[in-house]
Amino acid sequence: MVGVKVIGSDPDFQPELAAAGSRLAVVKFTMAGCRPCIRIAPAFNMFSNKYPQVVFLEVDVHVCQGTAAANNISATPTFLFFRNRVRVDQYQGADAAGLEEKIKHPDEEPYFTSRSVGSC
Repeated sequence: MVGVKVIGSDPDFQPELAAAGSRLAVVKFTMAGCRPCIRIAPAFNMFSNKYPQVVFLEVDVHVCQGTAAANNISATPTFLFFRNRVRVDQYQGADAAGLEEKIKHPDEEPYFTSRSVGSC
């Protein structure tokens, strides 16, 4: 999949993760009006084309409140990294260079790493 797939409802989230399988899935949790979310959007879209082996998903926390709650999203933008439907890492904030490093080298252990730069 090239490009960012926008998740339109809570029931759509898990099937998209399942479809990613063993490929890395990067999920951007965002919300309308969040300036850091707006600032990081062009980079996130560019990464989706630069790394076609990675699945890129976008979830609006107001549209998919259940998905946001189930994933303990407390600030936006928050990026969660999944492989085989298991969360392997997370990143918080609007630093494109830091996000790209996480995409290139996600932690394969539980997701206790986080960086907060410019989040709502």
